[in-house]
Amino acid sequence: MDDIQSFFILSNPRSGSSLLRVICESHPVITVPPECGFIEWWYEKYKDWKSIDNNTKQLEFFCIDLASSRKFETWNFDFQYFKNLVKDYNPQNYADLVALVHIAFGLKKGKNITVWGDKNNYFINKTNLLNHLFPKAKFIHIVRDGRDVATSYIGLKTLKTESPYIPNLPSEINEIALEWKENNNKVISFLSGLKESNILILRYEDLVNRLEENCKLICEFLNVPFSFQMLEYFKIGLEPLQTLDWKKKTLKRPDKLSIGKYKKLLSREEIDLFNSIAGKTLKMYGYEVL
Repeated sequence: MDDIQSFFILSNPRSGSSLLRVICESHPVITVPPECGFIEWWYEKYKDWKSIDNNTKQLEFFCIDLASSRKFETWNFDFQYFKNLVKDYNPQNYADLVALVHIAFGLKKGKNITVWGDKNNYFINKTNLLNHLFPKAKFIHIVRDGRDVATSYIGLKTLKTESPYIPNLPSEINEIALEWKENNNKVISFLSGLKESNILILRYEDLVNRLEENCKLICEFLNVPFSFQMLEYFKIGLEPLQTLDWKKKTLKRPDKLSIGKYKKLLSREEIDLFNSIAGKTLKMYGYEVL
């Protein structure tokens, strides 16, 4: 499995990471399954995995634990198919085992996988573990204007859904600004310690405004040929039903009207408050602060 590249999407919530996931998942040789934090959740229990475990009851125990992981049911995972792949690929350690879970998801869909990825906002606080397990992994950091993020946070409070997975996010401007600033600064701090060739920083606004150009940039970064299928991500319906209520834009073409909507939805006082808390970070990413 050493010849299959891995990458992780890192972002603050409501910043376009789900959009980026389905765009990448639309590529015929890339797989990025729905979000699930099992990599970190089962690390302590299975971190000493060895190839000998592939042929013991330990594999069955791992599959049982994996199936119990929060949100993993959204993968519609074929465990027997995975077990057969374990025999073929013979993972040597926990990192290999985790990689094979992702690869199995893509192979089962008929893809010829050369790159697997993982998207989870939760991983903002687990970057050291990811780097430890996958020292050759690449990282795509997607960022969105924090003031538009604030309008999205606030809008979720009025969303009606029966899903148990609705994000629990702050709704006060000062709290949102502080979270957005701290989360993005954490990512930048982590990325500063990596090789430049393993880092790609995208702005949500640029992805939406120039989709094809940025998809080509992503493909170049991941060393795969560009696929026009990435531009038609919205036709496929790749977001699980359990989380679709607040991710319906993954079923639509890029929404340019979502850019700068804070200017209409937030008051001048709210904008000034956000700027006073996170203005420096906004400017770091090239966002205008007035």
